[in-house]
This record gives sequence, C-alpha cells and structure tokens, in this order.
Amino acid sequence: MSKSKAFSTLVLLLVPVILVALGVGGYFAYQRIDAQHKRNEKELERFGYEMVASSTSFETTGELGAKQLPPTFDENKLTPTQKVIKSLINDKEQLITETQVLKSEIEKLQAQINELEDYKRLNEHFAPERLEDELKSVERQLKAFLIRSPDAERFTTLQIEIMAAAGAAEYKAYITRNRLMLSEDKKQTLISDYLPGYAFCVGDAVEVAANSASEERRLATFFRTDDTSDLPQALYQDLSMVLEPCQLSVRQRLEEDKL
Repeated sequence: MSKSKAFSTLVLLLVPVILVALGVGGYFAYQRIDAQHKRNEKELERFGYEMVASSTSFETTGELGAKQLPPTFDENKLTPTQKVIKSLINDKEQLITETQVLKSEIEKLQAQINELEDYKRLNEHFAPERLEDELKSVERQLKAFLIRSPDAERFTTLQIEIMAAAGAAEYKAYITRNRLMLSEDKKQTLISDYLPGYAFCVGDAVEVAANSASEERRLATFFRTDDTSDLPQALYQDLSMVLEPCQLSVRQRLEEDKL
C-alpha cells in the first residue's frame, strides 16, 4: 500500500471519531450553557421577586420626604447586587435627610433676610430727613382740610396752625408707635377721617390752656418739635391735662379700626 493511500485510509478512520468527539463535546458544552442560562433566569426571577415589598421590607423616603414601598431584602442573605442597591438606597436616604436640613436652614435664612429688609425699609422711612418731610406734608394737608371746613371758622389762623401741627405730631406718634409705613391711601384716610376730629379737640384744648397769642405760638413750636424747654411749667401742665382726652379718643379709634 502506498503512503498516500494509507494516509487517506487513516483520515477516513479518524473523521468519524473526531466528529463523534466534537458532537459529545458540543453536547456537554450545550448542557453547561443551558444549565447556566437556566440558573441566570432563576437568579433574575428571584431578584425580581425580592424587589417586591413584603413584611420584611424597610421603608424608603421619596421626594420631599414621602414614604415609599421599597425593595425587599433579606438582610442575612444579600447578594452582591442587592448590597449595592441597599447601599444606594441608604445613600439616597442620607441625601434626602441632608436636603431637608438644608431646606430648613435656607427657609430660616430667608426669614432673617426678610426681617432685615423690613428693618432697613423702616429705618429708611423713619430717617430724620424723610420723616421731617413727611410730617410737613401731613401738616400742610391737614391745615388745608381745616381751612376748608366750616367748623374751623371759629378758630384763628394761629390756632388752626397749632391744630394742624398737633395733628402731624399725632401722626408721627402713631406710625412710630406701630412701626408702620402707611400706604398713600391709608395716609389720606388717617388725614381726612381721624386727624381732623383730633385737631378740633386740640383747638378747644388750646383755647383753655393758652392765655395769650404768645403762649399759642409756643404751643405751635412745641407740637412741631416736641421740645418742652420753651413752655412755662404751668402752660405745659394745663396743656397736658386738656390734651390727654383728645389723644385717648383718637388712639382708641385707631386701635378699634385697626387702620
């Protein structure tokens, strides 16, 4: 037998053996792959089942602190994947807690900012220059109102000036006492509805307290400056006695009406 013929014969004999070996190996490989695939499917199915909440679950907190049903983990049988998820959930809980704390602190800071802004506006409003201009405006408007009123005809021009100055002084006392910045509408309401009655009461009080035009002029200065150094003691005592009922009356009205 020639060498080529012998080689051909050997190949023919080995091919079936090789095919059989490959078939057997492929079969066992397929069995291993199929078994692994089934294990993976089971693991995935078990993982999905464990992600459903049950009585052994631990709560998580959603956005803005809302409680949510979490994945269920057996603390004693956590897989690596479950451990990672549990760690992420814990991190999320920690971040939510920290966010709530920061939100609370921001709200407190915002409240402080609002208070400071209000304080700044009040201080600017009650600055001496601005307040003096405002009081002059109130006195002018009240004086014009009194001059137009028929009820003021019985008072002299100087007395009307005192009445208007007294009204402006009471306006100052009101906004200072209540730390108020009145809107223009409320300011006009105060000037037209409350201060005129007070001014007329002061006019009557001045007629009782002052005994001369000189004393009336001193009273006008007093109401504009709140400086008692130029008032004789007797005049100041008389004025205080007759002025107090006027002040109590208008302040009680303002308090009741909550202007």
